[in-house]
Amino acid sequence: MNKDMIEINGETYQKVDPNATEIKPAVDTDHIVVIAQRGWIFEGYKDKSKKDEIVLLNSNVVRSWSNGKGIGGLKDKANKSEYTLDPIGTVRLPNEAVIATVDLNW
Repeated sequence: MNKDMIEINGETYQKVDPNATEIKPAVDTDHIVVIAQRGWIFEGYKDKSKKDEIVLLNSNVVRSWSNGKGIGGLKDKANKSEYTLDPIGTVRLPNEAVIATVDLNW
């Protein structure tokens, strides 16, 4: 356990900067974009403990972009401001609903 984490009654808690605009989940995650059926695109933190479904934490719907870079441009944080991301919280998708995933570098 790192120095920014404590355990109380068997539960692990992580210190969070109250001024932070993005909160990294306390569970083991991968930061990804999910391209799902019916044109839905989500950005978020995939809970790696889930095997029967895709669970994205602290996620956003990728609503639009006009930079000509496509969804792959979102891979780099420097391009993030060029995309409209609508906060949605936790999203659960059956594995069958996922067309593709893209790992993010931010």
